[in-house]
Amino acid sequence: MIRSWANAATRRFAEEDKTRRFRSLDADAAHDILAALHAATSPNDLGPLKSLGLHKLKGTRQGQWAMTVNGPWRICFRFKDGDAYDVEIVDYHKG
Repeated sequence: MIRSWANAATRRFAEEDKTRRFRSLDADAAHDILAALHAATSPNDLGPLKSLGLHKLKGTRQGQWAMTVNGPWRICFRFKDGDAYDVEIVDYHKG
């Protein structure tokens, strides 16, 4: 279950479908990924969705996981005790 959002823009997207901050984001795909994340109890539950490119992050994002939405957009999150925290939609490749 998603327990927290990393920023208000991601929360607004998930709860109100506000997409202004996320230009070129495939909103339908992002909503599908967020629904799968909300239903998951561990990253292993997301493993069968290989096309999403689930992977662990390194460096300043160590401890987080990421899934590809489209283009540069990723959904990043942490898992703890069966729940997702600090969920965010981000282009983390931007400087």
